[in-house]
This record gives sequence, C-alpha cells and structure tokens, in this order.
Amino acid sequence: MNKLRWNVLSAPVVAFLFLSACGSTSAQRSSSNGSSSTTEASNGTLSAASLATAAKSLFPQGITIVSDLPPGGVTYSGAQAVEPFLQATLHIPVTIRPVLGGGGNTGSQYVYNSSPNSGVLHMTYLPQMAIGEIIGNGAYNLLKYTPLAGLYGNDTSIYVSKFGSPLKNFTSLENGGRTVTIGVFGVKTSAGWMTAQFLSKVNHIKTATVPYANAAQSIDGVLSGAVDLASVTRAQALPLIAEKKIQAVVEFAPKSLQYLPGVASIAKVGSSNEAFYNFLGIDGPPNMSRAAKQVLREAFAMIEKDPAFVAQARKLSLGPRYQDSSGWMASEKSAYGFVQSNLSTLNG
Repeated sequence: MNKLRWNVLSAPVVAFLFLSACGSTSAQRSSSNGSSSTTEASNGTLSAASLATAAKSLFPQGITIVSDLPPGGVTYSGAQAVEPFLQATLHIPVTIRPVLGGGGNTGSQYVYNSSPNSGVLHMTYLPQMAIGEIIGNGAYNLLKYTPLAGLYGNDTSIYVSKFGSPLKNFTSLENGGRTVTIGVFGVKTSAGWMTAQFLSKVNHIKTATVPYANAAQSIDGVLSGAVDLASVTRAQALPLIAEKKIQAVVEFAPKSLQYLPGVASIAKVGSSNEAFYNFLGIDGPPNMSRAAKQVLREAFAMIEKDPAFVAQARKLSLGPRYQDSSGWMASEKSAYGFVQSNLSTLNG
C-alpha cells in the first residue's frame, strides 16, 4: 500500500486533523461572518432567568444525553463534563443514558427516532457517526440531526503497553523483531483499526490485530498480557498512565503533545500527513422546534465560557474547542462528504 492510498484510507479520521488543527482559530473566523459563540449568544433574546423558565416549559421531563459508549468511553466522558453545567444553566434535571451497540449506530438511531422536542440529545464524535451511517448502514441520515454545539477536541489515538513492557517507544516497535499484537475495537474503519494498518503498511512493523468489544476490554487485554498494545484515546489513557498501569508508546498526533512529554508523535516517526483526531459535539433529533434549538444553543454558548466547565473538561482529559451550531454542522458535512466520496476504498 503506498502512502497516497493510506491517506485516502485514513480519510474519515485524518479529515478531522484539519478541523481540530483549525479549532483554536475557528471562533475568530466565525466572528467575521457573525456566527461565533459570542455573537450567537448575544443575538439571543433570553436572559439567564428566561432561559431556565423556557427550558422548564419545553422539557418538562428534563434532558437526557445519550452516549453510544459506556462509562470511560469518549462520548460518556463528554456527557459527564456537560451534565452538571447544563443542569445548572437550565435548572432542569439532566441525565446520561448509555445506548450501546452497533459501533455507535444504536445510540445514533435512538436519538434520530426520538420525538423532536423530547429532550433527548446525542453526545457523539466524528467521524464515527459518518462511518456508522455509511459503512454500518445505519438507518438514519447524519445531516438531518439538529446541530447544537461542538464542544471538545479529544485529541488523539494513543498506543499504550503495560507499564514496564519493553515496548515503550516507537524504536522498540521497529526493532522488536516479532509480531506485535494490538487490541482494537469498533468498526474496521475506526481509528484503532486504521492506526494498526498504518504501523503495518507504512512503518513495516509486523502487527496482528485482536478485536475486542470495547476500549475497556482492550485495555484489560494489555494489563493481562493477552496483547502487547491497545489503541485508546487520551481520556482513557491518562488516568491509567498516572496510576502507572500502562505507558504511552506512540501518539497519532501532528506533533508531540504537552500532556505526554517524550512520547513520539507519528508525524515525527511516520508521516506528517497522518494524525487521528476525534471531535465531539452534541446533536438533537431531526426537526427540533426553533424555541428548543434557541434554548439549547444559548445554554451551550454560556457553558463554554465558564472557567469551571473548562477545568472540568480538562480534568476528564478533554480539550475544549467550542464550535457553534453552524461550525458543528460544517464538521458533520465534512465527515459525511469525505466518507461518502471514499466509500469504495473504505469498503475495500
């Protein structure tokens, strides 16, 4: 497989390198066309008190945030960061509900089929949602969801090994002289599967993938010695690294990241074009009312300015990169278009 073909294969994830890399300036760009979070909030007609009153009327049963991953997963961590602040802002109950299965499709379909103003929201990450719809034949249309806000950049896929393992850096992978087993989960176009292909095809490291049902099981595989490596996200890796249960080997990021000093970036040891980002955000069901959209969008615009929210997100190893609803919809369209245009390659 040549480098150009890999760039196409990795498109669903690499597409979001562009989005995330631009995240720090997205608010400035949006400001120029009048769609920044500040502009969006200031153009609203609801005070904080009116926002809460309207929320109680619109969502008498409260808000349910659906996560398509279990506790410890990226979307669940995102929902955990949002839940207390959304509840405090709207003064109504906010709960988290894992709806699992189908590589994320089950949760996506659940929200898609919910009534427009039921208060059911979806914490999701791209490009999984686009892949789930197109490759996984999900019975929903990604572009018909109601975009509310993009809130986090969960920065990268990290390869980890058991603490003390001789596989402790990229050089040890290259010079190991044996097949490296990698625990992966999700659909076969997910970041974990793709990074394993990358190591094998581009870096010529002998690898064998071992499928698991979820990230927790793949990490257990590393801890038990069943596999050498697992592909996990930052949010999943950092707590276990701090406890000295696992160690980071290589990160699929465009540069070495501050929170993992000394860990090689794939841009340095592989290719500067390869990096894997997950960008999280919140959607509602299709056809939400204008009033419901206004209340929720204004609430998220208020939350993202709260220093306590930013601190909580970082505590959960999530790096806030706010996008207003227009920016989040653009991200969804980009994911959908990129996967759709490369469908034949991905299926191959």
